[in-house]
Amino acid sequence: MEAFLSRHAARELSADEKVVVLKLMELQRHAMLMYTSCGWFFDELSGLETVQVIQYAGHAIQLAQDVLGKDLEEGFLQRLEHAKSNIAEHSDGRSIYNKFVKPAMISWDNVVAHYAISSLFTNYEERTKIFLYSFEESHRKLLTAGKARLTVGTSRVSFDITRESREYIYAALYLGEHHVTATVKPFTDEKNYTEIARELRESFDRADFPETIRLMDRHFGTQTYSLRSLFKDEQRRILDEILSSTRQDLENRNRLITERYTPLMRFLEDLGTPLPHALKTAADFVLHIDIINQFERENTDIEHLNAALDDARRRKINVWDDELSFAISRKMERLMTKLQEAPGDAALAEHIERLAAIIRGLPIDPNLWQVRNRYWKMLRTVLPEFRSKTEDEGAREFVKHFLALGEQLNFAPRHLQA
Repeated sequence: MEAFLSRHAARELSADEKVVVLKLMELQRHAMLMYTSCGWFFDELSGLETVQVIQYAGHAIQLAQDVLGKDLEEGFLQRLEHAKSNIAEHSDGRSIYNKFVKPAMISWDNVVAHYAISSLFTNYEERTKIFLYSFEESHRKLLTAGKARLTVGTSRVSFDITRESREYIYAALYLGEHHVTATVKPFTDEKNYTEIARELRESFDRADFPETIRLMDRHFGTQTYSLRSLFKDEQRRILDEILSSTRQDLENRNRLITERYTPLMRFLEDLGTPLPHALKTAADFVLHIDIINQFERENTDIEHLNAALDDARRRKINVWDDELSFAISRKMERLMTKLQEAPGDAALAEHIERLAAIIRGLPIDPNLWQVRNRYWKMLRTVLPEFRSKTEDEGAREFVKHFLALGEQLNFAPRHLQA
């Protein structure tokens, strides 16, 4: 970047001027991207491709406002609203812009709020990168009280493309489940930050969380951010973390109910009497979890898995859902990776073969393309070596189970023959 600027600039540029040049180039890049032709070859304005090119235009508008001080948005929207959607609820281009493009725009405050919220769930290093933004911590304090957490700190954030950087104060409060609130503002001076951090810490230490929120409003203003403010990938990761404890709690509660009333449920089943809906729901939930867990655990108990699957068939419980399919795919991928790392392991090959036989008999079609690709690679590179070791009993055992695994994975016999 420095070489480019020194080659093309008419004179030596200051650090601030370099930022302006890079912003102008970024504006020009998005002005070209917004004409991406594929976005305009679709018959629906709210489609993925068309919304994407409108997002490029939206970012060009953002940059023009920032670096040139020109507000082009209203004129753009006056033209765009003449483009009509085929879907009544989306109306026209202006509506689509406000619904899909405007919320996707990223400001400095949004970026810092994302960092503040995610730092409640991630132990960041002093320097870290999140997508195209770099963060350098000056201060950071994380306090916990049961499920509740408070983080407050200052960080210098830089946008890697334009090299622009700003310093911010942030605070984020987590009260369990999905209850997260965060606030940010530009850093002014050390004294101001120290006072804010002290007041927030004292109220949090007293577990006076309403007071903590009031202090955040007083020091930062009423603009707050929540889990909705996170970048999508990070949002899903944090929600998964939050939901994992929720799922565990639900599992424990339903398991207690099921274990307590199992004798009664078996007695009712023996009489042919329908189970009360609440009991059936709890028992079905636990059985589904047990089957999923067998695929997620490190060492699957084949006998226990078969018993659980037989129970599901006998009770006509529909456990054959996307969650089970995903768990099966991940389990088989992990096992095939282990087999690639330990070729010749007959016991492992037999275990995968038995598991594949079970999966083949299920009314479900998990995504096993990676498993089959890895098997095919081993079939071409590893199998010939072990086939040649005719005097080695361990090698013969491995070949037997490896070929049987190929049958369970639906490989044609001609590929498995010598």
